[in-house]
Amino acid sequence: MDKGIALTFTNWILAFLPILVLLSTILLFKWGAPKSGAVSWFTAVIIGLFAFGGDPRLLALANSKGMAMALYVLLIIWGAVFLYNFVDKNGAIKVIGDTMIKVTEEKLLQCLLMAWCFASFMQGIAGFGVPVAVVAPIMLVMGFKPAVAAASCLVGHSWSITFGSMGSSYYTIQLATKIPGEIIGPWMAILFAIPIYATGLAVCHIYGGLPAVKKGLPAVLITGTVMAFMCWFMNKLGAAQLATLIPALCGCGTMAILAKTLYRHEGDEAAQNHEKPYMGFNLAFSPYYILIALCIMTQVKMIAKIFAPYTWGLNYPAMTTAAGFAVKAEKMYSKINIFSHPAPLLLFAALCAFIIFKMAGKWKPGAFDGAFKATVNQCVPTSIGITTMVMMALIMNDTGMTNLLAQGIANSTGMLFPVFSPYIGVLGSFLTGSNTNSNVMFGALQLETAKVLGISTVIMCAVQSVGGAVGCAIAPSKVLIGSATVGLEGREGEVMNRTIPYCIIISLLVGINAWIFACMLFKDLP
Repeated sequence: MDKGIALTFTNWILAFLPILVLLSTILLFKWGAPKSGAVSWFTAVIIGLFAFGGDPRLLALANSKGMAMALYVLLIIWGAVFLYNFVDKNGAIKVIGDTMIKVTEEKLLQCLLMAWCFASFMQGIAGFGVPVAVVAPIMLVMGFKPAVAAASCLVGHSWSITFGSMGSSYYTIQLATKIPGEIIGPWMAILFAIPIYATGLAVCHIYGGLPAVKKGLPAVLITGTVMAFMCWFMNKLGAAQLATLIPALCGCGTMAILAKTLYRHEGDEAAQNHEKPYMGFNLAFSPYYILIALCIMTQVKMIAKIFAPYTWGLNYPAMTTAAGFAVKAEKMYSKINIFSHPAPLLLFAALCAFIIFKMAGKWKPGAFDGAFKATVNQCVPTSIGITTMVMMALIMNDTGMTNLLAQGIANSTGMLFPVFSPYIGVLGSFLTGSNTNSNVMFGALQLETAKVLGISTVIMCAVQSVGGAVGCAIAPSKVLIGSATVGLEGREGEVMNRTIPYCIIISLLVGINAWIFACMLFKDLP
């Protein structure tokens, strides 16, 4: 193991201080992510410089790594949010939502369809609060109580966050841990099986307590199995960026089939509103048909080989702190494949959408400007927060702070660490409102702790992102969005009090599953 400074209580507290500052500024002072991230980054710089032996050159290179990693993720975020806004400004998102509403008259099934499946589909497209902001108001119009609409969306779509937003959190855990996607992706999908079923049952319980759980159990088991399998299958295909979008779409389709069979009510068809929509579903969904096709095409070996040489990345030298902590050299750090990275695919899908809507006579003047302005307003604060937090995480990693934290956690929890591991991911999402940020902050910590304990780094790093996804259900920033869109401004506590118990229970189930995997079933997994 790399040397670094000795593990003492004082040194451990110093290593934890940047995270403590982030925690305090967000929870106690109610600062936003950009301001909290900047102060936490500055704290990491000072501690790394004066307490952990990092010289100015090492810190500068760590900051450069942080910006390179942030660029990779931010390109996905901006592209995904722009495509969503672009489609929304042309009225297509409303058409897709209205189509979901018409599937069934059964209220419980509507709740599952919207909060568990459709919100997850929206997460696959855009994420970053968009699913709750879009779906919760629709559920309000459908007759659901405000707190039920917000809480069920927050909990219901949380399983989909890691592979959502075209895989932004998935790519981040790879970058933070250097575990290849083809290795960590399928394991993460397997570990997500429990949250998929659990979030479905949680939505039932939020809607109508134990009677609703009993009534909705067949739908959750059938649909959950379809979504869990498709999540794993897309990872095995090498198309992890579609491992939320495709499973959620299949989930919506499965729910539609169940609505017409197992949960069919007499008179359902008569009750349907046959008002002619602004455009057909296939036209409204066409940008996402194109996006799915493009993502699949880039996985074809012949096509991937053609575009493989077109990459961008930076090389970094090996470094050693004054305390003796060694940092390995990096070649093509945070490498971006220019033609197969999700961002150009998202932008090309938007261009195709423009052509299709224009040809169909559904293009709305000003849609481009409106989408661009909305994207800037949504993404600038997120971008600043992510960049500063990534730089903070890289400074902690390259000065040995993360390694020291891992040693302390391993010594205090021992072989029970896997049970507590998901809550570290939850903490990161709670603090920052983002699984992406949580992975950046704690991905390396989970990796180092697993190494110290001699258990699977793949499973523990996968659990980090699973916990981070589940934790988004209680993130204050997401709860604020959910509360505001259903008219519960100032009453966010009502929503959070509903989501917290489910987050705690689901995380515990994930932790127990992780312990069984890491300590009993797959001891030899790297």
